[in-house]
Amino acid sequence: MDPGFDSACELLDCRLISAVMRISSAWRAKLREIRLRRSKPLSVTVDDEELFVSADGLLLKEPKNAVTVTSESLLHSYRAALRNSVHAFEREISEGYVTVRNGVRVGFCGKAVYSDAGTPKITGLTDISSVNIRIAREIIGCSEEIYNRCFSGGLCSLLIAGPPSSGKTTILRDLSRLISQRYRVSLIDERNELAAVYEGIPANDIGSRTDVFTSYDKYSAIITAVRVMSPQVLICDEIGSSSEVEALRYAAFSGVHLIATCHASDMVDLMNKPAVSELMTIGAFDLAAFLGFGIKCGQITGIYETEKEICSDYRAVCL
Repeated sequence: MDPGFDSACELLDCRLISAVMRISSAWRAKLREIRLRRSKPLSVTVDDEELFVSADGLLLKEPKNAVTVTSESLLHSYRAALRNSVHAFEREISEGYVTVRNGVRVGFCGKAVYSDAGTPKITGLTDISSVNIRIAREIIGCSEEIYNRCFSGGLCSLLIAGPPSSGKTTILRDLSRLISQRYRVSLIDERNELAAVYEGIPANDIGSRTDVFTSYDKYSAIITAVRVMSPQVLICDEIGSSSEVEALRYAAFSGVHLIATCHASDMVDLMNKPAVSELMTIGAFDLAAFLGFGIKCGQITGIYETEKEICSDYRAVCL
């Protein structure tokens, strides 16, 4: 059973489903993305490699003999992701993605349509050219190593950094499960990728003491969480904007421990990001942990306490 894969397939038309479902179960379990490009071959991402899919489910390194994505197939997936209601997802469309059941995130490329009133704002897309379906998978226990390393002495504030597709969101989700065994957690789930709430019920195990703020912007969710839910720990994904820094500063000064993620490959890269370095400077985070990518996806490559490195050998801290 693979809820994320099943939800991704629900977005495909019959012809593409037929090809994807013929991929061997061993390979299906490794799929991270299904990519549709207008009049181009159907492809999937496995680890860090993009492969093409034939009609009989073979994964190919070259596009020859792969299934071609038609305009009709692309439009079908776009409409399915938006549940045939573009107006209900204006905010998501303006940000280029929508999250569907089981935390599957669907990204779009196309021609932007802007509003005429006041400040220009993207209100829709036409001429859809690409759809990227990112499969979310819950991996129970994947954060145990980082939990044991960083929280063995009690609560701390932790920043998890890594390049795209390094497993940050998956680790964050499982940390929520573990930490909420003892502490009250407010989970800021702006894109509904962490808890995958559907009709008010999280599809993923994010813990018994976790309160979820779904589809809020981070600033509003963080301020509201601190004011009304009295969390001991606040968890959010992919921080970076100045408004998010302001809200996280408020939470930190209110005595809330923070766990967050951001894109960065090492401490130098991290400290070159103004918003994140500001939070580090004021002591909002006690530790920074870095993850690898590709075959090292989800593996710890280093843990730092401010400027002091605790560990840099991923083999020494990972299963």
